[in-house]
Amino acid sequence: MKRNADRNRQPLEFNVGNKVLLKLTPHIWKKISSKMCHRWMITKYDDPFEVVKKVGEVTYRPNLPERLKIHPTFHVSYLKWLHEDVEDPTRAVPKCTPPVERKQFEKSIEKILDQHTLGQSKNNNRTEFLVQWTGKQEYDATWEKGLSLWQFQDQRKVYLDSASSRAMSSSGGGSLLVPRLV
Repeated sequence: MKRNADRNRQPLEFNVGNKVLLKLTPHIWKKISSKMCHRWMITKYDDPFEVVKKVGEVTYRPNLPERLKIHPTFHVSYLKWLHEDVEDPTRAVPKCTPPVERKQFEKSIEKILDQHTLGQSKNNNRTEFLVQWTGKQEYDATWEKGLSLWQFQDQRKVYLDSASSRAMSSSGGGSLLVPRLV
């Protein structure tokens, strides 16, 4: 089977100066991605790079920018020809991943009423805050993700400080168990 498959197969060969695309596999992606970007938002191939050197029979060294902190030598299977469009050269270049948009609120927080943590493990959980918005009643408060309240770091800090002081003052006395009648 393999002999028949390899009969007409031509190995990819690049010359110094050719433009190639770098295939972003998971182990490469982990090294260059930010924590805010999801894997499904990353393109399959990264920017066109120029081949600088042929290292071995099937390994090449493209000219990588400093932002990619990975080993600069790649097997030919990680590289792909860049087929430039003669009419519009920008059309063949893969698009960048969409920027991570952070939620911004037009309104302001009057106060944070409560918080809770969702999730089962410490690696897979998120904190939500019960927020009373300015001009709204307390019963109109909404639960908002902690990460989406990045604009309101001061209010979060005030709430967390007051919550920790309340916890320390209430932990000092009294039994939580209901006394049993014998």
